[in-house]
Amino acid sequence: MAIYGFSSPGWGDSWQPFDELRRELGALMDDWGARASRGARAGVFPPVNLYETEREYVLTAEVPGLRGEDLDVTLDGQRLTLRGERRIDAPAENVSVHRRERQAGVFHRTVALPENVDREKVEATYRHGVLVVRIPKPAAQQPRRIAIRASE
Repeated sequence: MAIYGFSSPGWGDSWQPFDELRRELGALMDDWGARASRGARAGVFPPVNLYETEREYVLTAEVPGLRGEDLDVTLDGQRLTLRGERRIDAPAENVSVHRRERQAGVFHRTVALPENVDREKVEATYRHGVLVVRIPKPAAQQPRRIAIRASE
């Protein structure tokens, strides 16, 4: 009985592209996992939420340890920008710092709003470390209830 082998070029390497893809995906996932372990929000301060109601957009930002006068909120077109500086007092001399996760420094976040807004009625409040910015929609974009006249 004769044993035949296939010797066409590249036949034995048919899985090589898949092996390379598997290695690249593995490296990508390892890199992503390392970043996730450092914290999902690493480098993004302050964390913000933006939601929409029928009449307005509401942006909330967590900025603990700041005062209202330390924050600057501006609206330019459809871009809302939050700026400030977070200061953290340095520990006293001759103190060993074992862990430092809270970062200090100047920050800014810019959020694009989906539609035009009523710029004159924007309000911001700050309480218990949370900034709330209410951005009303123009009257033309707000829903309007239509009265129905019944005829018999």
